[in-house]
Amino acid sequence: MTPYARDLTKQALDLIETSRYRLGVSRFITQFIDHWAFQQTGLYPPSEEMPNELGQTACEISHLLSAAMNADPTSDILGYVLSESGFYKQGTQFYPTPPEVARLMALMTFDEPQQDGLHFYEPCCGTGINTIVWLERLLESRGPEGIAEAKLYLEDIDRLMVKGCMLQLMHYFESRQVSPALMSIVALNTISRQPSGVAYYAEQTQKSMATGEEKASVPVAKAS
Repeated sequence: MTPYARDLTKQALDLIETSRYRLGVSRFITQFIDHWAFQQTGLYPPSEEMPNELGQTACEISHLLSAAMNADPTSDILGYVLSESGFYKQGTQFYPTPPEVARLMALMTFDEPQQDGLHFYEPCCGTGINTIVWLERLLESRGPEGIAEAKLYLEDIDRLMVKGCMLQLMHYFESRQVSPALMSIVALNTISRQPSGVAYYAEQTQKSMATGEEKASVPVAKAS
């Protein structure tokens, strides 16, 4: 992580800590990601209202993390925040892939494109670092045109991880000024294939990326 991104992330973590005795860190982070993802896409309204006294704090955190993601889009800023804040949910644990391991995996899985383009599938996408590093490898080797041919199929059993993955990927695309041919991020059980009610779908059109999979298609808001 660059020094600038690390400083921004530390500021965000300090603000998250102020929520500990009002909501608890895990509950606050869950609400924060729910609200941020909804503001960016208009999909899946948050199940809980953010307390008024924490609304400004959440806004400041989103700006800090957004700036950090744009400054260093391959360092898994959100995964780092979840780890350092002690985030967990009952019945689940969060074990992020270190970016260094993700880079090694990208080298191992990077291959020649299939007949209908480059496909990337990840059944436990988490906050999206493996996908982001694979995209970065693709960008380095084939340029924006390579990413424009890529089709991403991402899944995770945790709805919150799916939302976090979407947020980080949108920041990656914005920071690198690229868009894939197709992106599908779905919350489901990868064994039973039972969906969990959250899905983001985006497909490249001639001029822009369009999304939407609730009941109607809606545009994805720019990550910010």
